[in-house]
Amino acid sequence: MIHMTKNSQAEPSVVRHSAGTHLFLWTVFPFGGAAVGWLLSQAPGWITRIPALPTMEKIEFLARLSGPVMTAVLVVAGLVAGCVVTLMAYDDIVTVEVTPDRTSITRSGDTKTLDRELVGAVFVDGKHLVLLGGDTGELAREKTDHGGDKLRSAFEAHGYPWHDGDPHKGEFQRWVDGMPGLDSHAQAILRARQKALEAKDSDDVAELRAELSRHGVVVREDGNRQYWRPTRRADT
Repeated sequence: MIHMTKNSQAEPSVVRHSAGTHLFLWTVFPFGGAAVGWLLSQAPGWITRIPALPTMEKIEFLARLSGPVMTAVLVVAGLVAGCVVTLMAYDDIVTVEVTPDRTSITRSGDTKTLDRELVGAVFVDGKHLVLLGGDTGELAREKTDHGGDKLRSAFEAHGYPWHDGDPHKGEFQRWVDGMPGLDSHAQAILRARQKALEAKDSDDVAELRAELSRHGVVVREDGNRQYWRPTRRADT
């Protein structure tokens, strides 16, 4: 949802999830978890009543244990598990506020603010909102399920340089360990990141991406394959 006033050049454009999204998260997952808990509490009794199955002492024992208390315990456990899943889903809840002077990106209560003068390009890469600096390095890369049209409208309303995809896509090259063009430190980081990709350690992958950025290297991946390009001076 985009909230804009008529004077979009002065007032912020905010891209956020609607109240319906929050309502959906706090109803479907918790109540779904509670329903699963209730079904689990009934399962032993249902299984023992299947004529084709031989007598199973353990299941019959569980069936005898089932009752209001066991049902209540499993329903509450399912409800709590659903709430945990909802909170985990909030890791992907991102709010983007764009003004003529700055862009603020908020996730899980943490806000990153970038001055407008630092931003050289804005685009969506898959499910990520990406802002590049004047040196073509990544200022921000945030996963979000906001549609590209919503984000485009917010940034274009304030004169940001929006692109339909990465304007430097053609500059990336496949990383091969020991290839020329990278110093030993960058090579070591890419090797560590390769292991993190193969281990599906998303936190380490993101941390090492940021480390490469500080060394003037922009990296992206296609599956477990890494591609890189150098940043360049803002005036080139």
